[in-house]
Order: sequence, then C-alpha cells, then structure tokens
Amino acid sequence: MADRTKVVIIGAGFGGLDAAKKLRKSPDVDVVIVDRHPYQLFSPLLYQVATGALPEDDIAYPVRAAIPGVDFIRGDVVRVDPEAHRIRLFDGTQITYDQLIIATGSVGTTFGIPGVEEHALQMKTIAEARHIKKRLLNTYEEVQEKRLSKDALRVVVVGGGPTGLEVSGAVAELQSTMKREYPEIASFASVTLVEAGPRLLPSFSESSSAHAKEEVEELGVTVKLNSAVDRMYATDVHLKSGEILPAGTIIWAAGVAAPEQWGQLGTTGPSRRLVVDEFLQMPGVPDVWVIGDTAAFTAKEGEPPLPMVAPVAMQMGRYVARSIIAQIEDKPVEPFRYVDKGQMATIGRRRAVVETPQGLKLHGTLAWLAWLGLHVVYLAGGRNRVSVLADWAWNYVNWGIGPRRAIVD
Repeated sequence: MADRTKVVIIGAGFGGLDAAKKLRKSPDVDVVIVDRHPYQLFSPLLYQVATGALPEDDIAYPVRAAIPGVDFIRGDVVRVDPEAHRIRLFDGTQITYDQLIIATGSVGTTFGIPGVEEHALQMKTIAEARHIKKRLLNTYEEVQEKRLSKDALRVVVVGGGPTGLEVSGAVAELQSTMKREYPEIASFASVTLVEAGPRLLPSFSESSSAHAKEEVEELGVTVKLNSAVDRMYATDVHLKSGEILPAGTIIWAAGVAAPEQWGQLGTTGPSRRLVVDEFLQMPGVPDVWVIGDTAAFTAKEGEPPLPMVAPVAMQMGRYVARSIIAQIEDKPVEPFRYVDKGQMATIGRRRAVVETPQGLKLHGTLAWLAWLGLHVVYLAGGRNRVSVLADWAWNYVNWGIGPRRAIVD
C-alpha cells in the first residue's frame, strides 16, 4: 500500500477550510489544520457583531464540527522549514508535512500613520468587534451621566471600501435606534466616513460608487472624499487638508496586509503578500502553496494582484486541493484560473450594491436581498444560518430593537 500524503493547512479561514473539505475526500490524503482559534470566523459579518446586530456566536463555527474527520491542532505557527518539511508552533510542537498550504488571511495595516495603532479600533477579530460594540454602547451611558462630553458620540470611520461603508451604515442605523433611550443626547451622535481616494467602493463602477454615497448619506453619514488621514489622537482625527474631526470612537477600515512573519519565505509584493506563480507556489520553495490574502497572484501581466476577498481565497483553496490530488495520482496540474463572480456591498436596511462580470448592476432592495442570501449560504453550520436569519428577521420587524442588545460591562 502506498504511503499516504500528509497535507498541513495553516489557517482555518475560507480558503483553508475549502481546501480541507476537498482534500478529505481523497483516500490517499491525511489533512491537518492548524489555527490559533478553534473556530472559523465569518469575517464579512464582523461589523454586525461590532454594532450589536448579531451575537458573536452566530459568525463563529467550530473547526472540528465544520470538517469532521480532519485533525485540528490549535496553535500559533512561528516557523516554517521548507527544507525539512516541518513547521514549529509557539509552544515548541513540531509538525511534519508532505504538502503545506499557507492560508493565514490578513491583518490590519496602519500604513505607518501616527496614532492609528494607539487610538483607532480595528475589526479583524471577534475580540476587536466586541471592543467596538462596548465602546459604541457604553459611550451613551458615559455621556448621559456627564462623565464624557457630547463629542464622544461622534464616530469617525476611515476607509471607503466595502468594510468601511458597511460599518458606517450600521453605526448610523444604531445611532438612530438610540433616540428612544437617550432622547436628550442622541442628536449629538454622528458618523463621518473618510476616504483618501476620489470615491467610495473604488473597485466598483462609478455609478455604483455614486449610488452607495447617496445611500449612506441618506442614513445620515457625512462622507469626506479625497481626505487622507495625516495623524490621529484619542479624541480627534487630523486630515492632511488641515481639517480636524472630533471623535469619541475611531474605526479603522482603511486596509489590510498579509502577516509579516511570512515575508521570510519568499518575495513579497503589495501588502506584504507572498508572490506566487501560476500554480500558487513560490518559486524555489517546493511543496508549499499559498492562498487567499497571503498570496499575491496576478491573473494578467501588468494587473494588480487579485483582491483580498473571500471568493478569491475559496477558489484558491479548491484549486490547490485539486492540484495536490492530481500530483498524487500522477496527473497534470493545470495553472490557476480565477473566475470573477462579481462583488457586492451592503449599506443598510434595503440598501446595497451588486455588480456581476456580465455587467448586471443591482441597487436597493433586490441587491440587499441578494447580499443576505449569499451570506447565509456561505455561513458554516445549519444552526448559525437559522440563528442569523432569525436575528435579521427580528431586527427587521422590530426596527430599532435588535441592534441595541446589552451593554458589555
């Protein structure tokens, strides 16, 4: 009987889990997933946890339950030794592999702007989303009891991509619901969305960008375009134009990068991503595949790398799984080809934009329903899907009740 191939996957995100699901079907493969968290995080809905619309349990699903029969090891990878085909964890544990898939996603990046690291709240983990929720909700109590000034109710969101747009709309809707409970101070709350470029959603068409701007402004968000951040402090954001924006809460959604530790393995491209070839491997590094946000893969010469979004990671994960199985079966491995299925972003209640490669553009309620449906489909676990649908339905019918939740002590 031939030796089985041991595939180790670092990262239990979209790409890593899609690779594992396909690999586990092969009778010749043993799969080991390594991640610092025992759950898969559905990061596209983190902003709803941050604004109280969903409980955090709804967007986290245990890895062991998601893929039964796959070995899972909880730990932080601190070193990869390609020559020895071995990785080392923070606690000293060493794991050997025949094939390694690096699917570690991305982390927030501050672009070296002074004060961002110290004063802005980022939203890449459940803990960070929980922190934002606590700040947003507790600030009302602090202002009501006159322990903070009314300026503390001002929220500044930096970054006009999908995440910044979505969290701005959600915060505006949350502030609207607070008028019932804090009628004396709620009118002092505001949201300002700051974007360094000339329009929101730069990867979308100009018409969709313009529509998104109109929609989010209808919710009460002040949008500032061509407004690069120069520095920030605990209670204000300084723009390069000289304008100063008072803020009690600053949310940073201006960019992400690959984890810095992987740079030692090969050549890095934009956002510290590892440059890979047409087979999603680094030249000169055998048996190591890189997918998702960590990989800088360019579909066509002269174009930027593929975007750091879940659909890219998932397609890469399935491709690498097929490629490893093909190698085991002595079949040819085809180059990776990305199929663009479109993009979408939600702005608020019955407000969203959707674009497809065929040129179809949806706005408003239909786009919002499409966004809801796709996210429910991608959620791991039947219980999570039912729970999210129930929460969304309750929030929709009882306008203003759901997002409030309880203040976190």
